[in-house]
Amino acid sequence: MDIVDRAGAPTKEYMRKYFEAMVTQTESLRKSTPLDIIKINGEFHHYADPDTDTMWLGFALGMRCAARINTAGAPQCQ
Repeated sequence: MDIVDRAGAPTKEYMRKYFEAMVTQTESLRKSTPLDIIKINGEFHHYADPDTDTMWLGFALGMRCAARINTAGAPQCQ
């Protein structure tokens, strides 16, 4: 599975910056989450480690969902 950029949604590179910051700034994740990447045509495609890639997919899908909720003007959770 691959995250594909589409109009009106956060880009893959934008989300990846936050994903990698979350990993590197969280000690337990930093120690157990390798961030080695696989490139296709010189661009990021996915993470080499299957568990990291699964985490990335969940993170990216969550970011996209949050963006849709924010755009829809849904009330904030309290």
